[in-house]
Amino acid sequence: MRLSELIRQDREQFADLPDRRSRFNFIWDYYKIPIIALLSFLVLSLIIISTNLRRADVSLYAVLLNNDSLAVECDDTVFDRLLEESGLELKGKKADINASYSLGRELKENEDAETLQVLSAMFAMDDIDIFVADREHFDYFARTDAFCDLNALIPEELLKNDLYAYEDSRGNTVAGGIILHEGSPLHEAGYYHSDVVLGIAVNCGNIEAARAAVMQILSDTN
Repeated sequence: MRLSELIRQDREQFADLPDRRSRFNFIWDYYKIPIIALLSFLVLSLIIISTNLRRADVSLYAVLLNNDSLAVECDDTVFDRLLEESGLELKGKKADINASYSLGRELKENEDAETLQVLSAMFAMDDIDIFVADREHFDYFARTDAFCDLNALIPEELLKNDLYAYEDSRGNTVAGGIILHEGSPLHEAGYYHSDVVLGIAVNCGNIEAARAAVMQILSDTN
């Protein structure tokens, strides 16, 4: 049977239906796959558009895991100031600090598993430029090769003894982190009160800003 004949029969059957509910069910039964496909396309398009609009205004994405912002007031302009001090041209863009994630603090295994999945996806989708965490959780992502080798990005005279080296998934020793102690800009901003490790994500989408921020952190700390 030709397509035009099928369409004609569908129209006749639709016209004979007695009420709105039966007509809705008819449309859904026959066209749910293209409807779902169209809605999925529209949702995906909106997500892509909103993400691109958001990224256009962001100079740097920083995730600060297990920070102290719930207990104390923190300076959420710390990365903006670091980038401004570095001399990087920001063109009105602002740093985006995500301080909402925590792991292992309340022994909620299900929530921790979900957080690990979200963070892993963010690393894969270049939604993280700078990542800061306690050593245990930094190591978790380091084992997945999530961080750049900082020896290739940061001048040696700035790194000094602050490098955090570890073995990657291929058995290579990588200097993928910097240990931040009391007195670092992130500590002074209130986010941390004990030693943490900072790394630049290997899929970093704002590499120049991340590099500039890290160099400024090291300059201000030293």
